[in-house]
Amino acid sequence: MLTHPCCPTTRLPIIRTLKLLILNPKPFILKRMKIIEYSRLLALLGLCTLSSCNSSDSGQTVLKKKSTTKPVAETKYRIGAVSRQPVGQTVQLPGEFHPYQEVTIYPRATGFVDRVLVDRGSAVRKGQVLMTIDAPETEERLAATRSNSLKAQALLVASREHYRRLLASNKVPGSVSALDLETALARVQADSASLLGEEANYRAMAKLKSYLTVVAPFDGFITERNVHPGALVGTGARQDRPMLVLQQQNRLRLVFDVPETYSSQLRKSEALAFTVSAMPGKVFKGKISRRSGTMNQQFRSETVEIDVDNQNRQLQPGMFADISLSATGTPGALAVPTSAVIASTEGQYVIKVEDGRAKRVAIRRGQKSGDMIEIFGDLRDNDKVIFNARETIKEGTAIQ
Repeated sequence: MLTHPCCPTTRLPIIRTLKLLILNPKPFILKRMKIIEYSRLLALLGLCTLSSCNSSDSGQTVLKKKSTTKPVAETKYRIGAVSRQPVGQTVQLPGEFHPYQEVTIYPRATGFVDRVLVDRGSAVRKGQVLMTIDAPETEERLAATRSNSLKAQALLVASREHYRRLLASNKVPGSVSALDLETALARVQADSASLLGEEANYRAMAKLKSYLTVVAPFDGFITERNVHPGALVGTGARQDRPMLVLQQQNRLRLVFDVPETYSSQLRKSEALAFTVSAMPGKVFKGKISRRSGTMNQQFRSETVEIDVDNQNRQLQPGMFADISLSATGTPGALAVPTSAVIASTEGQYVIKVEDGRAKRVAIRRGQKSGDMIEIFGDLRDNDKVIFNARETIKEGTAIQ
């Protein structure tokens, strides 16, 4: 009966023979055939040792794999009902302060700047002289139109007197011809029209002369000055920048844009709170003064203004503010947790559970507050949807 070289009964004689060969090799050298036989035994011993090591390692690997394998847990779905509840929230909208009134002052008459009586930061009153412009040719033209007006007035007086005398002489039959009387009347009418034209020219030149003195149209502060005495200004000269810029700063406009979602909930004179970036920790309040009443086509928002009293000038035009707008939610909207809404390349939807099967329902999102969000779609109150929805849930999947 043959035995395997790795068997314990076979391994013991081989080990003993090997020890004898190592301790006393001379008797074996002369026996060549036996040497070959012992070589075979050595080879078998090596193969046996290797195979035993491999078998032990493979066994350990199998045990290790078995120990690291974990059972796969089944997915548990949280199913809840769609409810009608207000989803109110407070949103922060950016705004910017603008002056209540602002005017850029350009020259209306051509001339040289004579005097500039104000500078940047000057406080002015309505009607106060800001600067004067020197234009000698305008003075001459005004004098000429005045002279022409007086001349036309004198001609009208003479023609009227001539017509009055002819009319008086016409009482005597045959003393004045009818043609002379009609000619005198036409002369009076022509001189009257000429006087009206000359007076209009004079008033126009007087108005043009008044433009040489620049006055403030309202109370405010000069925020920009771009001219100095001796500068050529006028409608014919190239004027890239205004001579002066005047702003009313004791009252400001807080301008901000309200998104379309919240615009319908605004009410005129509604009180809003706002903070200013330059004054952290300080809260201001104001009422809505006016609304544009139309949606910006680019941003889909409505422009709203709040009038802010600024007598102490602590606020300045150009400052930014954050307006707190409290939205009460869309009346009659359905609400679900935000985890129930899936947004993917296929669109936005929730997974409705109907007859134990998953059904995707396309929705449109509304306002959001905390972990709740408004949805609009083919859903009814108390419909069951999966609150922990996943995109991997396919249409028609059985839901336990």
